Amino acid sequence: MRDFISKAGELQADYISIGGRTLAFDQIFNEAFFTPSKIKELRETYNAPYPHLFFEGLFSPILLELMYSEFDSIKWYDWKHYDNINELKIGSRPFCRLGNAAQIYFNTIHSGVFVDLLQQITGIDGLIPDPALDNGGLHVSPTGGKFAMHIDFNQHFVTKLDARLVFITYLNKDWLPSYGGALELWSADEGKCKVEIEPAFGRSILFLETSKSLHGCPKPVNAPGGRLRRSAAAYFYSNGHPEGKSTQFISTIFQVAVTETRRGRAIAAIKLVTPPIVISWFRNLRYRLRK
Repeated sequence: MRDFISKAGELQADYISIGGRTLAFDQIFNEAFFTPSKIKELRETYNAPYPHLFFEGLFSPILLELMYSEFDSIKWYDWKHYDNINELKIGSRPFCRLGNAAQIYFNTIHSGVFVDLLQQITGIDGLIPDPALDNGGLHVSPTGGKFAMHIDFNQHFVTKLDARLVFITYLNKDWLPSYGGALELWSADEGKCKVEIEPAFGRSILFLETSKSLHGCPKPVNAPGGRLRRSAAAYFYSNGHPEGKSTQFISTIFQVAVTETRRGRAIAAIKLVTPPIVISWFRNLRYRLRK
């Protein structure tokens, strides 16, 4: 890796300045993860309850801190709200205008060198990223935020390519287990949690998408001061799947059907007669007040 600062104190590498902070392009990710020996180690770690692994220190802390600070600058109409019996979270919309640091992050994980790293680790050839970030992008979980145990959708909604991998990076400093929001990976056959991953700052997780990849964040976020749980997610696809090419799109499947309460039914009825723009405005106001 090239030196960022010369002996004379002059900048030597290509870099960008964001929010008064300098980020060298050759320091965006940790090159140690791209050596043959490290790739071999990661490939051997990619295991049960279904193939997954997590990385610590893969990306520049400066880049991640800048990404964290950009959440508040995204326009309210670029957020999509999920508020129902199975989930409470907020996600950026496809094709929305992200901050500079977030765009650099997603450009990096969609680059040829990074996609090739994923292919070498997983053994999946022909991986295809999704620059539109449909279902991916930036995610926020407020107080009470959760995502019930589920199996992800099987195809990209537009291209019909088969979903193969999901890659998530967490952006939460000093996050404690008592704050909730941990990602749980379950054995679908045994019906119980096998791996619990705290959403700590700079931690990334990769896991395989199959009909048995049961996962979720069932423990609601309960961080002090209304603190938000933040992350960045991306899906990777291929033309074909070992389980067989599906002829139709199958949406997210939640593990257990939950019966709506009387209050839940009343809220659903109100949503039916309320203009979407009013609902979006109210949700955005509530999100701002929680911060």
